[in-house]
Amino acid sequence: MPTALPNIDSPLVKCIANEDPNYLSAYNVCLDQEEKLAAYENKLRYVRILGFLLLYAPNRAVRHEVVKCIHSRKNESDLTDVGQFFECYLIMPFKKYKGRTPKPSEHPSRPSFEAVKNQIKVDISVAPKNHHDAKRKALIRDNWRCIVTGLIDLDAPEDNIAQFEQSSPGIYTECAHIIPEATFFGLVPKSGENSKLDFSATLLAVLQRFHYDITKFNGEKVHSLTNVMTLQKDVHDRFDRLELYFEATSQKDHYEVKYYGRVPPNFQQFVTFSTRDPEHLPVPSPELLTLHATCCKVAKLSGSAEYIDRVYRDADEMDVLAPDGASGDVLSYLLSSLSNYSVGVQG
Repeated sequence: MPTALPNIDSPLVKCIANEDPNYLSAYNVCLDQEEKLAAYENKLRYVRILGFLLLYAPNRAVRHEVVKCIHSRKNESDLTDVGQFFECYLIMPFKKYKGRTPKPSEHPSRPSFEAVKNQIKVDISVAPKNHHDAKRKALIRDNWRCIVTGLIDLDAPEDNIAQFEQSSPGIYTECAHIIPEATFFGLVPKSGENSKLDFSATLLAVLQRFHYDITKFNGEKVHSLTNVMTLQKDVHDRFDRLELYFEATSQKDHYEVKYYGRVPPNFQQFVTFSTRDPEHLPVPSPELLTLHATCCKVAKLSGSAEYIDRVYRDADEMDVLAPDGASGDVLSYLLSSLSNYSVGVQG
């Protein structure tokens, strides 16, 4: 269920208010609109996306950009458009079971953002779909185990298996990506009419405005070991569905594993990423793991994750259009609604 934004007396809100008065000012805009839009499910969700993104931003650079977006809007419609934009180009790309790619679109009032996006469309590289090498190296680094459960991969060498005393059977693992590898599939670089290219370029433009170095995971670099980890299939699925994330602790590369829903089997509450060869087998990027954690929190608390799941589930179950128009929500979401609100990031 969606969660209401915390009031201004909550510890989270006080924390961002102490960082910068502008943060509190922007958050108050969200609180005010949340009250006014209480009867409008979608608009309410968009406002909450902005509010929770302010509270759970992975760093001050991201929070600062979100504040700029909020303060640049002139009315309620502009504000909800921004929330919808972040749902489409920040939450959706990280969430499994994405629907059709939104159609390419531009916003004439955001020339700075569009210029960045168009340059990325030129520079973007297609990733190889075969990530065998990344999986093998991640297995070696992660000691042939699922990071979250500690269970050993069935393909592990015999000398590795001998190190473990476990009554549980071995499992097959998968190579999990933090920045989704699908971002770089199905692209036609330097093509202005490719909708998948436009969608991926917009996501990367958002991350660049959030001060992430997108060159580190462009094209084949999406398979970099700083962007991957070893997870068994059910855990990988929950990670990709934004139902499981890694919460950083005060100890370097040490995380608390948090999740929504049922406790994963063989779950370990805390995990530590380590490597014997930092140069050639680096651990996953703390910055990217924190970004993924932010997407999980915002998607869950705002109701975005639940809504996206519901819409796609309805689309899967719907063989024909309902004569009473009940399928309109599915159609608008899958075919056009998100693509019609590409408002961009304020330049």
